Amino acid sequence: MKKTRWKIVLPALMALLLLLLAGCGSGGSNNQAENAGSNGAPAANGGGTKEKVKLQFWDMHTEAEQKYFQDLVKAYNASQSNVEIEYSTYNQADYTSTKLPIAFSGGNGPDIYMISPGDFMKFSNSGYLADLSPYFPEGIKEDFLPSALDAVTVDGKILALPYEMELLGLYYNEDMLKQAGVEVPKTWDELLEAARKLTTDKVAGLVLPPDKGAYFNFNFYPFLWQAGGKVLADDGKTSAFNSPETAKALDFWGTFFQEKLSPSKLQYGPWEIDNLGKLTAAMQICGTWAVSRIEDVYGDVPIKLAPLPIPDGGKSVTTAGGWKFAVNAKSKNLEEAAKFVMWAFADADTSRPLKWATETKFAYPARQSVVEAGKEIYNKGLRQVYTNEIYESAIPEPVYNPDVVEAIGDAMTQVMFGNKTGAEAAKDADAKINEAMK
Repeated sequence: MKKTRWKIVLPALMALLLLLLAGCGSGGSNNQAENAGSNGAPAANGGGTKEKVKLQFWDMHTEAEQKYFQDLVKAYNASQSNVEIEYSTYNQADYTSTKLPIAFSGGNGPDIYMISPGDFMKFSNSGYLADLSPYFPEGIKEDFLPSALDAVTVDGKILALPYEMELLGLYYNEDMLKQAGVEVPKTWDELLEAARKLTTDKVAGLVLPPDKGAYFNFNFYPFLWQAGGKVLADDGKTSAFNSPETAKALDFWGTFFQEKLSPSKLQYGPWEIDNLGKLTAAMQICGTWAVSRIEDVYGDVPIKLAPLPIPDGGKSVTTAGGWKFAVNAKSKNLEEAAKFVMWAFADADTSRPLKWATETKFAYPARQSVVEAGKEIYNKGLRQVYTNEIYESAIPEPVYNPDVVEAIGDAMTQVMFGNKTGAEAAKDADAKINEAMK
């Protein structure tokens, strides 16, 4: 009897134990449904939830701009439960020259990153820019300025998201100019003479970028265009760099370094208005982004703004640049990365791009609806100089192959430091550009 009773009881106990274990488990489909968030995605915590997709986002912002993106990432992470963005920022010079190139060449590039127009084609040719065309929300693409999208379109594919347009102007210390008896320069000759009078052992007459790179060329293009020069012929396939106009622009640029009116080494980056703010320079060519820093940090320094001086017989021209949001084409989570980029600056909600362009910094948005929403602020303080005197003269920063960018930079440095004339440097660069365009 005893042996028979255990034969009956043991199977029953085992069945009961299996039921209890199943009830305590966390991998069942019912449990996952119970732990799902209100949007149907798995909740951030709790048993049975799938692991979040983690995306790396890199850029080169500092201070208020860095905080903006930190807050942006935090808001996005809190808005949904499927994706977690991890944000990292680096020194701008290191970011463009070493951090990004080394990471991508080693197969460790971030999922989301910022790219400058000067580096755009280099990353496009290397296959590091994902096509964002399919990810634009309905109707939003038409809200972008056509020229802004054209600048990032290759073979019909939109390879980055333009979210700002940054213009260049001439910033100057009003008191320093008055003390030196210098009028605000309007011509190239006046700019050169002003720099000569303003340069001292402790103060640079004019800050220009001294080192090769995308920002280097960005600052030179207005000089080239004002003189009537251009990089490529109208066919876009051959060089037009070898011209008297190009030589004139190169010689003018180089004079500031040959005469030591512009430093070959800077304590602050050439894109940082701190050169003026810290009273180590009297004039500086810088961009719209400097306005917010002047207001926030250097309100007690008499910094003013004017359009870029022009040569005799030339025309007023500035560059419209601006970093672009990009997604790594080799990312394992390309779709999730693209959705974050669109949410940030291509969403129906314009509050995020408006805050960036009018509160965090000063730039012109790439979307018409955002420009309209912020029209009042564009006529406040130094902004009105850009809006009323500079904006209409802006030409989008061109996008060239890396070898073309390199050839232009080489020509500039040869005149600055290599004892070549503008004509000689233009001729050398012309051959390199034609070779690069084959």
